[in-house]
Amino acid sequence: MDILEGIRIVLTGVWAIYAILWALPGTIIGAVLGLGDSKRIVYIDTQLSKDVKKLHANFACMMPYKIMNRFMIYSITFPFIKHRMTTKSLKFKLFMWLNCIGFWGWILVPTLKLITK
Repeated sequence: MDILEGIRIVLTGVWAIYAILWALPGTIIGAVLGLGDSKRIVYIDTQLSKDVKKLHANFACMMPYKIMNRFMIYSITFPFIKHRMTTKSLKFKLFMWLNCIGFWGWILVPTLKLITK
């Protein structure tokens, strides 16, 4: 085992632990967004959506399953769409980065595990 393989194993392990620890708060965040007050997702839409007016023109976009799906897409694509943000809020940026890392953990850790077998 070379040094790069050891580093990959450690980083994958740390990321997997984070993804597992993030799963419960991530589920709660999804429930609060999907079933709670719509002003939360409207704020996220305002910050990250390409066209908020077009998105909100369809009332079905506020259904809980659509809200959670949209939030997952925002979280996964956050590194690529963060330039759309108009807020300077460190709290919002941290919230989105923590969710981004959590969702990517659930995508990449199993993939990396399969690739290395």
